[in-house]
Amino acid sequence: MSRLVPLVLLAIVAGATGFFVFRGLHGDGPPETGPAPAVTGAAGQAASTLPEFTLPDLSGRLRAAGEWEGQVRLVNFWATWCPPCRREIPLLKEIQDEYAGRGVQVIGIAIDEADAVAEYAREIDFNYPVLVGQQEGMDVANAVLKDFPGLPFTAFADRSGRILRVHTGELHREQIEEILAALL
Repeated sequence: MSRLVPLVLLAIVAGATGFFVFRGLHGDGPPETGPAPAVTGAAGQAASTLPEFTLPDLSGRLRAAGEWEGQVRLVNFWATWCPPCRREIPLLKEIQDEYAGRGVQVIGIAIDEADAVAEYAREIDFNYPVLVGQQEGMDVANAVLKDFPGLPFTAFADRSGRILRVHTGELHREQIEEILAALL
């Protein structure tokens, strides 16, 4: 028991040190990018428009990006194994409910295994389309934000498909509402 206490203390000190070094190097959170196409930063560069893509939805039906033309789109890239992704999904559902009447469409693209996404979908009961693709989803994500730093990230596009903002990291209501105010 006496050997275990110093090892536990060492692990706590090492973890805390790593946390504070990371925050010192990277700030409080991932950067939010500005308007496209001049979006640059640690994450790379965002596309100026949403790419064309076709991915299966939760029922296996192929859905094309053009299906939502004419709407303001929040395209959220996520995975079931990503805690911040899972935390922001209830908010995205609320946004879909609140803004659908104003022409806003949330679209989830899960970069994950179809079975894991289907299982999670039974728990969360999505009210917006969720598309699934492992490599294909990664390809779409890289077409939106080259060398994206991780999940989640969300592209905000106007009614013509121009990407006006890409937010990396977990979204919060104030951020979404500020971005949507500029798009509506």
